[in-house]
Amino acid sequence: MPLDTGRLTLQPVDRALARALIGDRKHASELAAGLLHRDFPDADLAAKLPAFAQRLDDAANSALGATAPPDTGGWGLWLFVFKPERLVVGAASFSGAPTAEGAVELGYQVVPAHRRRDLTVEGCSALIDWAFTDSRAQHIVADCAADNAASVRTLEKLGFEIADTRGDQLNWKLVRAGWPGLP
Repeated sequence: MPLDTGRLTLQPVDRALARALIGDRKHASELAAGLLHRDFPDADLAAKLPAFAQRLDDAANSALGATAPPDTGGWGLWLFVFKPERLVVGAASFSGAPTAEGAVELGYQVVPAHRRRDLTVEGCSALIDWAFTDSRAQHIVADCAADNAASVRTLEKLGFEIADTRGDQLNWKLVRAGWPGLP
């Protein structure tokens, strides 16, 4: 169930794509319907991919029964495929389905060569629209370093407000009722 925006196709990452992103760039490109940019994934995402892939494997393992984690159902990793170049240039992810309090955490990254084009805002905006179609999602949270001017700008453009600070870390919140895409 990919999502389309003006310049991006957002491709949800399933088990096969997650495994391919770890060790088979050619196969990952085929599954994502776009070549992987040479700088994608970055070191941070590459380090997280094995755990994400294992979570998807565990969710599909019927032998685990009730102990299996729930299927992510879109509440995981999404790739940003830049349509004009058919190139995977970034990603965004939710940390999981909404919590009992209705919170969803959002993270994102775009390769350096494709920054300053508002692709992060475009992709994350589509994911926020998607998230808020689920009535359980009442607010979305994100964080960034206070000196990360690009992330600060991105979160401001998306309508997030600073909820609190911890040292040099800014914690942001976007409340469902404040999202313009809602009826």
